[in-house]
Amino acid sequence: MKRTHTKQQREALKYFGAYAADWDRKAQTSVQNEVNVIAQRNNFVLKVVSERKKVRAALDVGCGTGDLVCALAKTGVDAVGIDFAKEMIARANKHKEERHLTKAHFEHTSVFDYSVSKGAYDVISANGFIEYISYAELERFLTLSAEMLVAGGSLVLGSRNRLFNLFSLNTFTGEEMKDGSATSLLAEALAVATAKRIADLSRLKTLPLQRESKKHTGTGIRVTIRYQFTPVQLITLLRKHGLEAVEVFPIHIHGAPPAFKAAYPEVHGRISNLLQTYAEGNMHLVPQASSFMIHAKKK
Repeated sequence: MKRTHTKQQREALKYFGAYAADWDRKAQTSVQNEVNVIAQRNNFVLKVVSERKKVRAALDVGCGTGDLVCALAKTGVDAVGIDFAKEMIARANKHKEERHLTKAHFEHTSVFDYSVSKGAYDVISANGFIEYISYAELERFLTLSAEMLVAGGSLVLGSRNRLFNLFSLNTFTGEEMKDGSATSLLAEALAVATAKRIADLSRLKTLPLQRESKKHTGTGIRVTIRYQFTPVQLITLLRKHGLEAVEVFPIHIHGAPPAFKAAYPEVHGRISNLLQTYAEGNMHLVPQASSFMIHAKKK
């Protein structure tokens, strides 16, 4: 039986359906002074895939217009993309046909309705997905991912970065101060910035998740509730489901607060893109990144 979408997910479905064309443009942009977050996330997944000995099959959850799936298929991986916005899947199929990619497959469905055998995938990715599902659904998604992955398989998640609230110096910062969360977030930011290995973070205590009903300040995506997580919060959740984090990677690094970005977008773009070239192996850049990727392996 098909599940009923929450108000949050109905808003997300409406937004991504209406803005599929714009999303496609953002995914394709290569303008030097623009930050292509979609490409940054996709490139990290491709890096993870390239570092594995062998990748037979991969699943991209919330695949959008299908660029990551197409890139994986081009390397010879049997790649599947699923998305609950039919407009996104229509554009993904168009890209597949234009590029003659027989190993790219797309399906209009939710991961919670998707039926697949256990151990079907070597890699599962979900970029810009977990911010739109409830905490109970996040737990379910991690359970499903562990079931769908082979032993030693990789789960790659993209997340909005709650640590960045400290350094954005805007409404988000004020909200953390008002909630009494700033000191704990600063402690985690310091730990992330100085950690030499992920194991150093696994023992760290962190804040509870944000209130599930908390409404966030708008960021251009017309969805009222978009969850944020810290790296340690996700590391802890992943371990609970038999998934061990092995890398945290900054996405969209800011060299100055967002107010500077709004005033000087081209300068921000140049600085951010330059900093992004130093992202690998430099976890101390994570607190200054508005989002991050986390790579975990099934035990």
